[in-house]
Amino acid sequence: MSADGRWIRPESTRKPVLGPAGVRPGGGVAVGERDRPAAAPSAPAPDGRRRKPGPRRVPHPPRPALRADWLPLLAVLLVQGALSYHLIVSNTAFIDEGTYIYSGYQEIAHLRHGTPVSTYETFFSGSPLIYPVVVALADFAGGLNGARLLSLAFMLSATLAVHLATRRLYGSLAAFCAAAAFAALGPTQFLGGLATYDAMALAILAWSGYLAVRLTTGGGYPSLVGSGLLLALAGVTKYAALLWVPVVCGIAVLAGSGGAVRAWARWRRGLLLLLTFVAAVGAAALAAGQRYVDGFNHTTLQRAPGHDAYSYVAGEAARWVGPLLVVALVGVLAQLVRARRAGGAAWTEFWLAALLLVAGLLAPVNQIRIHTWLSLQKHVDFGAWFSCIVVGALLARAVLWLRGRFHVTAGIVAAALVVGPLAWTGSAQGREMFGEWSNSKEFVEALAPYVVKGDDRYLVENYNVPAYYLRKQSNWQQWHDLVAVFRRDPGTGRMENGVPAIQAGIAAHEWKVVVLDFTQTGATDREVQPTLKAAGYRVATVVKSGAHGQYTVYVAPGYDKKP
Repeated sequence: MSADGRWIRPESTRKPVLGPAGVRPGGGVAVGERDRPAAAPSAPAPDGRRRKPGPRRVPHPPRPALRADWLPLLAVLLVQGALSYHLIVSNTAFIDEGTYIYSGYQEIAHLRHGTPVSTYETFFSGSPLIYPVVVALADFAGGLNGARLLSLAFMLSATLAVHLATRRLYGSLAAFCAAAAFAALGPTQFLGGLATYDAMALAILAWSGYLAVRLTTGGGYPSLVGSGLLLALAGVTKYAALLWVPVVCGIAVLAGSGGAVRAWARWRRGLLLLLTFVAAVGAAALAAGQRYVDGFNHTTLQRAPGHDAYSYVAGEAARWVGPLLVVALVGVLAQLVRARRAGGAAWTEFWLAALLLVAGLLAPVNQIRIHTWLSLQKHVDFGAWFSCIVVGALLARAVLWLRGRFHVTAGIVAAALVVGPLAWTGSAQGREMFGEWSNSKEFVEALAPYVVKGDDRYLVENYNVPAYYLRKQSNWQQWHDLVAVFRRDPGTGRMENGVPAIQAGIAAHEWKVVVLDFTQTGATDREVQPTLKAAGYRVATVVKSGAHGQYTVYVAPGYDKKP
């Protein structure tokens, strides 16, 4: 145990005590070298000739035993994996999952055969050539469960990254507490079962943060370059990850050694990391082209504000990560008290803890700013990864303090009283999040007989899920949503859009199948429903899907099930 009550840090973070060949780094002979008996003279050979002295044989060191801190980490990963796997098999594809996987198949076909592909880069919140392609390969290998298991692997790696980063900063006990706190969160378990951008982007951001910590503890230029490149990759995988670029650069400034906060050695690390990131992102933007830049502006920088109240967005964020941030705040205050007493390097640790707490607040503050809770349950987990480092440090210090004054059991109970409720609440939240969309199995089975690859067009509200499941018997050009419909009148050549375009297409029987569910575009559904009846469309089936969904399937006159 170190002088300040922390666990000893890993061997890789210590400076070497001995130089090569048993010589001290500053010269002279290592401790114990003078008292060592001289080597025995070499025995003469059987033929009487004296052999030349050769190099001393060095016995191979014994294989190191499994580190004691890896076993608790393994337990955390197993529990996290079990909780997320339960979600993986509990529901059919979410609309975002269907969208990304389906687009990934299109991008792969475009790369291999030049097949036309939709301009996803203009409205996706990340590059369609990174995660959608990767998840489509996973889906090809293992179906939807395979795609979701990929997300689970990403989230498990993020837990491993927070363990390694915290261990370098505060020791093994703090690392275990940080990993347990992160795995206990409902958003963590949710992202581990959901095949979307977020798990991959969060994992890459987490490893960028770990390399930033490693940079400050002897990692050198490989850690610098690796952290900057991964930070850029996380940003292009999902644009929202760019919100935490200042945090990772701040870690490079405030973590580890380097003197006072104002020391140039610290700021030089952060500036070099930022320059590496900027160079990588600039190269990616030049290679991607203007449509990617326009999509980034549309989905991120100039995103249209929503209509959710400040209080509602703040309340949802508090429900998902509020308890964790409260514990992190206590950790920052404890570090402030310690800094006021000890001074010196303790102040640098205080500013680092404050930065990690702010990281947990970035997503809620940003979405309060734009009045929307959309995807908030996923974005808050990005910042929670950083705040868990502070939580781990606080819990480790509490355990050691209680062990010194009472008993080790008191410390373990205190940590369990924090992580346990987080895990209990997080498990319930994960199940709640995975039950927010309807099970689409019956709906897809009812729609499948009317879908065939060709020129027939289908107008389906939130079509991405059936398009994903029925991708082998249809083309992407056949599917259309009710959100943005454009049509050129064949008689006048005039462009129509919105409800008039839908009504005109229905009157001309251009849509062979129309599906309404009166949810996202409920007002539009109510306006076009009379047009469907007037144009002779018949109700083929009404599918009750779970507790939330009811799909009404209309087919055009003369259109029937396909063989």
